Amino acid sequence: MKEAIGKNVAMTLFIIIVTSAGGVWLGNAITPDAKSVGRWTKWTSLGTPPEAAVKIAGESNCDQLYRVVVQSASGVQYIACPSGWRQWNSEDGFLGNLLTCRGDPPTAYNPGFKSLPHPVRDCRFKYATEWATQEIVHTVLEDGSVWQWEFTYGIGTVIAYWIGGLIAGLAVGIVISIYVWRRDRQR
Repeated sequence: MKEAIGKNVAMTLFIIIVTSAGGVWLGNAITPDAKSVGRWTKWTSLGTPPEAAVKIAGESNCDQLYRVVVQSASGVQYIACPSGWRQWNSEDGFLGNLLTCRGDPPTAYNPGFKSLPHPVRDCRFKYATEWATQEIVHTVLEDGSVWQWEFTYGIGTVIAYWIGGLIAGLAVGIVISIYVWRRDRQR
């Protein structure tokens, strides 16, 4: 009897360890590459400034975050702050340059302009890599609204899939172990 219990415990531990390791392996195998993760990211409307935007002027600091700065037809510049659009003068701070888009979004991971509600009038993007890949694309549409697409892919994405695989593997191991225990009990 003790041998049977010891054998079942050993088998249960073996099943849980193997399925957990398999889950981590599977999580790593299905960790999407940056392209597929980027395709899951959607365009976000930043709204329309008090005067409709006609072009992107660059970026600057607002509430300790870098935000897009747009310009209206009258030449007034507005910055997209978390609390809403604010009038902004280039003398007030650093106006960083963004790269100009030519044609469709320049980045490999972007889903494209097809999902936007109006044609694109101006498009600029920012691309940075260090510990993670970060891409931000800003567009001004023909109706004067401003849209943003942002994508970050780094080690956190990979770890999340590993942990998901581990949890799935544990769950499968527990289910298999319960099945084996019940089957052995019925014998």
